[in-house]
Amino acid sequence: MASASPVERLQDEAVCNICLDCFTEPVSIDCGHNFCHACISQYCEKWEEESPGKPVQCPICKKKFKKDNFRPNWQLANMVENILKLKATRGEERTGPFCQHHQEQLKLFCEEDGKAICVVCRESQEHREHRVAPVEEAAQTYRSKVQQALTQLRKEMEAAKRLEAKETRKIKEWQEKVKVQRQIIKSEFEKIRQFLTEEEKLLLEKLATEEKDFMQRVQANLADLSEQSSALGKLIAELEEKCRKSSVELLEGVRCPLSSAETIKLREPEAIPTEVKNRYKFPERCLDMKKMLQKFKTDVTLDPETAHVCLELSKDRRGVRLGEPQRDIPSHTKRFDTYRCVLGAAGLRTGRHYWEVEVEAGDKAYWTLGVARGSLRRKGWFSMEQEEGIWAVRLIRGQYHALICPETRLSPSRSPQLLGIFLDCDGGSITFYEAEGMEPIFSFATGAPFPEPLYPFFWLMCPGTSLRICPTV
Repeated sequence: MASASPVERLQDEAVCNICLDCFTEPVSIDCGHNFCHACISQYCEKWEEESPGKPVQCPICKKKFKKDNFRPNWQLANMVENILKLKATRGEERTGPFCQHHQEQLKLFCEEDGKAICVVCRESQEHREHRVAPVEEAAQTYRSKVQQALTQLRKEMEAAKRLEAKETRKIKEWQEKVKVQRQIIKSEFEKIRQFLTEEEKLLLEKLATEEKDFMQRVQANLADLSEQSSALGKLIAELEEKCRKSSVELLEGVRCPLSSAETIKLREPEAIPTEVKNRYKFPERCLDMKKMLQKFKTDVTLDPETAHVCLELSKDRRGVRLGEPQRDIPSHTKRFDTYRCVLGAAGLRTGRHYWEVEVEAGDKAYWTLGVARGSLRRKGWFSMEQEEGIWAVRLIRGQYHALICPETRLSPSRSPQLLGIFLDCDGGSITFYEAEGMEPIFSFATGAPFPEPLYPFFWLMCPGTSLRICPTV
């Protein structure tokens, strides 16, 4: 086929990518691509029907654009008009490509061979039995098929992008879960190492005390035996001296040493067992997290001066329930006035501390538990996150979350009825446990001691919700 003329190539550049025909009232969108005004308007309407709420994307480059930001492209419109005029002046016989064999215009399309032919080719032996149609008619048919194919392909591409985004989110979610589990594992083994170090120190101190006691008792026995040996040696020497003297000299004063020799008895040393007490084996309790944490159990009570007016505290100040606003509650600078929160009565500055809280579970339970800095704001709204001085986990609509940025969803193997909280002030970590099975749920690690005292933190968010701190005994 002969190569296209410059006019024909220019005409190809003036084609709308939606209707595949010459531009009609061409407009530009934000990314710079041009379309017929009617075509792009219809495209936007169809997009809103199929993808409501999603920003419209350019059919060519997929960049987002505003549907009400079309700009008429007068220069392109003039160019299209001139192209059409130029086609008309060249005459219909010169408006299209020509058959290279017969120099006739290609006005027909052969369905079997899939190519344009001229009227002479139509009567030839090669095409006489083939199905043919006018070029414009065939082009319209195939243009419609191409449009349908493009529509379907665009849908497939959108579906592929949605699936790709979904898989990408899976990676991110998985990495977050791995990060949480890695932090928990490190924290748990660090605790075990600390506990083993302390247990080793304790057992070695006990062994040293036992060794010291044993040595003192044996040394006392040796001192007493040495004293007895010395006395016996003196008495033996005196009697031997008497034996060497004459009869008269021997009898003189012999009764006294003889009496001593007859009455003296050796005092047996104190019986001291030489076996080391069998209490220095590796204690199994070192591998029992529950028993280890009990060593750090701290008596926690609630501070009524910090409690929001809708919180009802029990008489022993261990229980709290969210109810109606209470009257005659005095105003206080320490009291929360917006969030329904209450703090523990005592601040924890150094050392390690563990306490347990009876919690509610299920879709209706709605609470947050953890620790907070003493300088936490009490008035107005603030963010429930570490930057504000809060380290906590939350239950809302049956789902558990760690209050970090971004908020991380937790997946304990079972819903806690008893939540354990372990605070290591010097190590800068807070760990939450499902306290019945001692399954670690989440661990915060700051990597440094906390700069100020931390207080047990309680936030009740659904009327009727109640929490209770377990006593230390």
